[in-house]
Amino acid sequence: MEITEKTQASHKIELLARLISSDASFLTLREKILFHKFLLTDDEGKTFESEEDFAARLLSLTITSISLVVKRVFPRAKWNPSEALKKVRLSQRIMEVQGIKSTCCLDSDFPAMLREMKDPPFMLFYRGNLEILKRHCVSVVGTRRAFPEALKAASDFSKAACDDGFCVISGLAFGIDAASHKGALLSQNSATCAVLPSGIDIITPHSHTRLAAKILEKDGLIISEYLPGTPSVQFRYVQRNRIVAALSPATLVVQAQSGSGAMITADLALGYNREVFFHQECFVREVPGKVGASEASSPRSFVEAGAKVISCWQEFKRELYGE
Repeated sequence: MEITEKTQASHKIELLARLISSDASFLTLREKILFHKFLLTDDEGKTFESEEDFAARLLSLTITSISLVVKRVFPRAKWNPSEALKKVRLSQRIMEVQGIKSTCCLDSDFPAMLREMKDPPFMLFYRGNLEILKRHCVSVVGTRRAFPEALKAASDFSKAACDDGFCVISGLAFGIDAASHKGALLSQNSATCAVLPSGIDIITPHSHTRLAAKILEKDGLIISEYLPGTPSVQFRYVQRNRIVAALSPATLVVQAQSGSGAMITADLALGYNREVFFHQECFVREVPGKVGASEASSPRSFVEAGAKVISCWQEFKRELYGE
């Protein structure tokens, strides 16, 4: 093979190994790193020269083989190498066709804030400008059923944050999330990142496809830890929330009810040693809590435990930085 062909083959094999490792949900991050390294060489320690050789080796692996690599037994884990290879090859094709990029925890451009997590993703898939995560970031979250006043508060806060050079992180959901992204887009210094609970090729919710396009048009960013082609299911929303919480040193809850996803994000942020703030709209017009939700998961309980309440961007900045 020509050098360029060898290089192309090497890059494709590296991506396949990363995709396989990333999708092995029964492995911890440390184990995924070990598995990824193992996948790149044959039994003699030589690197693969073709995708066919890589695939043949992969198809020979059993769950016992993986257990020996990571030194842990998996009594309940399901591993089907044929299905795994089929899935990642589909993801690879989607990435090529749609121009989806990726970064890995092994790469220098992997977001620094995520390295501080207890459970960071092995890979991130993205469209747009990854560099905006090098700005100071603030995560803005809240209920899907927000009052108009809270939607305006989220928009105003996010625009002001971008005007001041920050990047606004949210989840592209209905309500506060969408208002936050839209507010950021109003700034002449716009920078906003949407984190998806699905593969990056599946905008969730679908009705926010145009909003996602506007984010990209204004040099923003859309990211996901899930392989392209992965649908959104309930548990992935909580998984997504942990990335929203971890990407910023502070999370603002604009309006939320007890037991909601926004309050889960606030709790996750505290677990990552991040600051949590509440907008006064949380208390001016309170949203009834979810049935059966613990009072300990309410905005008031967080404030009683020491979280600060703010009314605008300048108050937030003053509380966070003393400016």
